Amino acid sequence: MPLTRGRVKVQRADFSADAELDGLLSRKVGGTVIFIGSARGVAPGGPVRHLDFQAYGPMAKKGLERIKRKTMEKFGVEGITVIHRTGRIPAGERIVLVAASAAHRDAAFKACRFVLEELKRSVPIWKNERGVWSGPETGRKGVAGKRLSPRSMDKAG
Repeated sequence: MPLTRGRVKVQRADFSADAELDGLLSRKVGGTVIFIGSARGVAPGGPVRHLDFQAYGPMAKKGLERIKRKTMEKFGVEGITVIHRTGRIPAGERIVLVAASAAHRDAAFKACRFVLEELKRSVPIWKNERGVWSGPETGRKGVAGKRLSPRSMDKAG
């Protein structure tokens, strides 16, 4: 199956879900599922100001392309788009877009979830959570970071 519909990209800039949706529509598509992940402004420790994302660009893109091929073969979907941002992302802003289009909605839903889980499991993109919160012992405010590898991101949400 050709990989003509959709795209994969790791970028610093924000993205437009509408523009990405336009790239997936065709006469063969009966449904498109779009997931947009955003930076939460809260964590168990308190408020989060922003998230910092780093990626090993060439390897991350290859990983996303591999996931796209595997997903299209496994679910028979018409198109897949995956965009993941890097750099500093303030709380409330978009981080990742995963979209899958297919003749039928069930395949689109399953494909979208599969892509997201595979991305979190295997693509070399790391996040560092930054916020100001009080420590339980001291009550002092400070900045804390949480460094996550692709495999540990499954557990962190």
